[in-house]
Amino acid sequence: MPKIVATELDWVKLGLQIFAEGGVDALVVEQLAKQLGSSKTSFYWYFKNRSLFVNRIIDYWHEQTTVSIITHIQQHQAAEPKQKVRQLLSVMFSSNEGKDFIYHLRKLGTAESTYAELLIQIEQQRLDYMSGLLMHCGLIAEDARSASGLIYNYYLGWYERNKYSALSIQEAEKQADQLMSFIRINHVP
Repeated sequence: MPKIVATELDWVKLGLQIFAEGGVDALVVEQLAKQLGSSKTSFYWYFKNRSLFVNRIIDYWHEQTTVSIITHIQQHQAAEPKQKVRQLLSVMFSSNEGKDFIYHLRKLGTAESTYAELLIQIEQQRLDYMSGLLMHCGLIAEDARSASGLIYNYYLGWYERNKYSALSIQEAEKQADQLMSFIRINHVP
């Protein structure tokens, strides 16, 4: 059977999945090529080495889990700030894929400081966005930053406890409502 030429995006999507399941050590080029039905040559066409591949995976994950969500919410410029907060919370709690991407990225950061710094930047972007939304809802800057940190830490713990559970839309909305109430922002339909 002839080998399939995998695209860069094919490699990145599979790499993201494998990284989220087993971390950087699970990114074995030969095994990835086999799963894609491609050759190792295809990998090296797009990525000079595994480090560049890991960087591309992280960039793609960042785009999918942070940048695109912020962009989507910001496109609703007419929406009230409270609606944007609730929408963001609903998105946060609507997915629990059973993956450990952040865990593995944090672990990789203990061995290579550039990854630790990158994760700090991504998490800061998330916190800053939420803080900005909360300030638009009327919270003062200090309270907005504190609330954002509490929400994010709550989310990380919630995700860890629920990553293997089936999740309904109602459960995601319940989490959003509880947090809206906790940070003293009334539920907005």
